[in-house]
Amino acid sequence: MKKNDENQNSDSGLTRRIYKKANLDDTVVNIKKDSSDDFNLLSGDEMMDYVPGVDDVDHFDFDESDIEHYRKLNEQEAVERDRRRKQRAAEKQRAAQNQQRTEKLDEQPQEKRQNKQAGKAAAKEVPVKKTNTKKQKRRGRKKDDLDIDDTELRRELSEKKRTNKEIMRITYVMMILFFGMIGYFIYFDGVTSKEVINNPHNSRLAKMADSVVRGEILSADGEVLAESIKDDNGNYYRYYPYGCTFAHVVGTSDVNKSGVELTADYNLITSDIQPVQKIINEISGQKNPADNVVTTLNANLQQVAHDALGEREGAVVAIEPSTGKVLAMVSKPDYDPNSLVDNYQDIISDENSKVLLNQSTQGLFAPGSIFKIVTSLAYLRSGGDPDNYSYYCDGSISLNSDDGDSYIKCYGGEEHGQVDLLESFAESCNSSFANLGLSISVDKMNEVANSLLFNQALPTKFTTAKSQFGLSSTDSQWQIGATAIGQGNTTISPIHATMIVSAIANGGTLMEPYVIDEVQNTEGNAVEKYEPERCGALVSSSEASRLTEMMKAVVSEGTGYKLSGRDYSVAGKTGTAEVVGRGNNAWFVGFAPADDPKIAVCVLVEDAGTASSEAVPIAGEILDAYLDN
Repeated sequence: MKKNDENQNSDSGLTRRIYKKANLDDTVVNIKKDSSDDFNLLSGDEMMDYVPGVDDVDHFDFDESDIEHYRKLNEQEAVERDRRRKQRAAEKQRAAQNQQRTEKLDEQPQEKRQNKQAGKAAAKEVPVKKTNTKKQKRRGRKKDDLDIDDTELRRELSEKKRTNKEIMRITYVMMILFFGMIGYFIYFDGVTSKEVINNPHNSRLAKMADSVVRGEILSADGEVLAESIKDDNGNYYRYYPYGCTFAHVVGTSDVNKSGVELTADYNLITSDIQPVQKIINEISGQKNPADNVVTTLNANLQQVAHDALGEREGAVVAIEPSTGKVLAMVSKPDYDPNSLVDNYQDIISDENSKVLLNQSTQGLFAPGSIFKIVTSLAYLRSGGDPDNYSYYCDGSISLNSDDGDSYIKCYGGEEHGQVDLLESFAESCNSSFANLGLSISVDKMNEVANSLLFNQALPTKFTTAKSQFGLSSTDSQWQIGATAIGQGNTTISPIHATMIVSAIANGGTLMEPYVIDEVQNTEGNAVEKYEPERCGALVSSSEASRLTEMMKAVVSEGTGYKLSGRDYSVAGKTGTAEVVGRGNNAWFVGFAPADDPKIAVCVLVEDAGTASSEAVPIAGEILDAYLDN
């Protein structure tokens, strides 16, 4: 190409011309100082090395300082390029040495060496993003090339991985703690909060009680069982209109807090009146009326049961089998809750006193023949044939004991003759059931007893005692026979006995017994409603049907005959348990109507005669009072 001098001038500074060779392979830059003819010819690539960020050779104006600056940069770049060349040479030398060491491992199998080499190569090969040094120069950014030793890189990656694991571990722990806390709050709110709040040692209750008038406790038929009355001094005291009739089941709120007063304590000091009325009461200095608690108790039935038991010690429990509602609960000896504060010290000073004990739920007694329900069920579950069972009763059975041969006798030495299972049950033949017990394995007896809730807490909202049962393979024949008829070491509470027959009455399904039906505000609107809860099947429907037929025979032709001849049919079982040093425990458990049960009942009379003479008549009064209405 032709040289072009048109743009030359003599101004101070530098002028430059651009020349292109004919082959266009390169660009020549002509730099002129002042008007001299001394030119420094630089190739285009070299020029761009001086001027980072230049994409093409164009007209540039330079002075001396500029040229010197870019020449220094070029020198630095040259030093850097030399360093990089040395580094690459060193890397190649290391690679060659590694290769030599690898080749010397002739004793190793070829495949093993290859795998090992491949593993090392994979460990060292770390993807590195390629950089365009030339492009960086052109854009005016100076950036060092990646120069990291493979070992150092692996160490850093390992540290990062370890750090990430630690972070994730901490994260998981925090998540577990967080969700665990949420779970506990849910559990506390739904399950244990009321237990904590109702704890008599909770100081918060006293503060809440001071700001309200304690609510009323009502029967299912609307009778007031407990209320707060203002005296002449403007102070409130607790009054129980029925006196001792509901003493144990309703309880007291002053000393020895118990019964519904304890179970529903929080509800009885919580006010759900209108917020505006609350504010008005607080401004005027008046206490807010607390909510009322409606129980499942039938006031008339409770009174009948209380009167029927009379001055005798014992207990009565009545339950609605289909729901678990407690209809009546009586325990004697009892007390008048209106005077308990005055008499409390005298009562607790007597170590033998049972006045404050709710015998319906916390008393344990020898069951006597009502336990034959359990023995019969064990016989059925052990594969026994109830239709082909036969035994000849001559009034007693001789069994081996630890003291030699001992006898288990039928009550009064009565001889029942040839009996099948139904007759043995209806006539409560001890000899036959002792023999039946010997045909059942000890393990099966324990299994059946545990399935009927012996040796465990009962599924109720109120406090109950654990019924006890236990047989061992080392027990004598007499011990096994005595246990089969409800003697020995077996004990049961009246509420537990009622639950067993209630499940049989309900086709095998046990409903949880409960006393509190709902909580109402002072306007009569329900604040909280309690629904029946299913505990599960104690017996199968077929077992319930078989046991029901056996219990019906007790009333129609056996020891419970005093309950026959009514407008409704009754299914039940009597029991007379001998107690050393005192009279018998007389029992009756059953339900009516037998084919459509509305009520299940348990009667216990302590220090009594026979079940037929003591317990059965009381049960009759209770059933009549409930079913004849």
